[in-house]
Formats: sequence, C-alpha cells, structure tokens
Amino acid sequence: MSLFLVKSILASILFVLGIIAALSMLTLMGKREYKASAKTLKKIHRIAGFSFFILVLIISYFCIKYWAMIGDQMSVRAAFHSVFAFGLLILLVIKILLAQFYRQLLKYVPVMGLIIISLAFIVFCTSAGYYFLRAICVSLPAQSEKTHIAKASEPNIKQGSQLFKNLCAACHSIGDKNEKTGPDLKDLFKKDKLPSSERPATEESVRSQLKTPFLTMPSFKDLSEKELQDLIAYLKTL
Repeated sequence: MSLFLVKSILASILFVLGIIAALSMLTLMGKREYKASAKTLKKIHRIAGFSFFILVLIISYFCIKYWAMIGDQMSVRAAFHSVFAFGLLILLVIKILLAQFYRQLLKYVPVMGLIIISLAFIVFCTSAGYYFLRAICVSLPAQSEKTHIAKASEPNIKQGSQLFKNLCAACHSIGDKNEKTGPDLKDLFKKDKLPSSERPATEESVRSQLKTPFLTMPSFKDLSEKELQDLIAYLKTL
C-alpha cells in the first residue's frame, strides 16, 4: 500500500470524525430535545475529537516527511495541502487550550470548531479527494495517447542521467533499499505497467506521467522534447 493511499484513507477518516464531532456538539448546543442523552453526546464528541487530533498529528507528520523529501519540487496542490494541515493542527491546539484552561473564552470554541471542520474538508479535498478522483480518471477507458513526436536528434543517455539526478533522484530510487516517496524505477520499461498509474509501460505513458502526472508527483511540463527523449533513453537503461 503506497504512502499516498494510506494518507488519503487517513484524510477520509479525519473528515468523517470531524463531521461526527461537529454534529454531536451542534446537537448538544442547538436542540433542547434529542434522542441521545447529553452525557452520551459529550462522550461521542470527546472520542471523535481525540481521534481527530491524533489523525491530524499523523497527517502533519506525513506532510513534513514528504516536504523534506520533495523539497522545492513540491506541487502547488501539495503545498496548499501541507499549509492547511498545519493550520488545522495549530487551530485545534488553540481550541483545546481554550476549552481546558481559558473557560472565560469558551464562547469562541464553537466558532473555532466550525472553522476546524471547514479546514478538515479542504485537507480532505486536497489529499483523498484528489487521489481518488485521479484514480477514477485513470481507470476509465483511455483514449489513444499517440502523439506526433518530433525527432530532433538522437537521445543523449548521459544528459538523461543528469536530468534524472536533478529532477527524479530525490523521490525515486534505482534498485537500492532506500525507501523514497516515489516508486523504484529499476527495470521500468521491462514491466507491463507503470508502478503508480498502472498505465502500460510505454514511452507515451511515461511522457504523459511527466507532463500530467498521476497522484502527487510534480509536473515537468516545461521539459523540452530533447530533454524528454534524453530522460526516457536513460530510464530504458535502468
């Protein structure tokens, strides 16, 4: 199971727990008559809130780990996701402190709770929502990916190797045991399918992955045709 799938599942659970915590508290505060007792609703809110906090910590850890590995190559979506995840964590800590130690400010806690559930929704959309949407799109019957590729010159494997070191080596290993964010690219073109998108392991699929990547891989749409040829030629040697 990939890191991105695990993180997406956690984000989905996080959002569900946030909804449960919010509904239990809104029911407790907004309705005079409810089927469950006040004690039961408070217990549900407390359990859901505690689980929510633990998951926020875990997701924040994954964000830090991914951020450290990807560096400046992080996509805009991943950057927004990380910022909102950390903002969610900070706001949640403030809410807990107000509820436990600053009772005179307790009136602000419900508003903060609504802001937190809104941030949780954004974190969900920029992680799990994006992951599952891309997975659905890839699973749909693909149209022909054949394009007219200009043959500028013979590919240069040495230049392709340098491109790999500059753009890919931070996230992808080549047959070693070091765990990285992306999949190992050893024998990439000898496989039937690409490791993440599960598209056929062809030049067209690799080009598509580089230009419009699957999941959280950053896009390299600015690569020239010559650079693409060089990089693909090097990948074929692995």
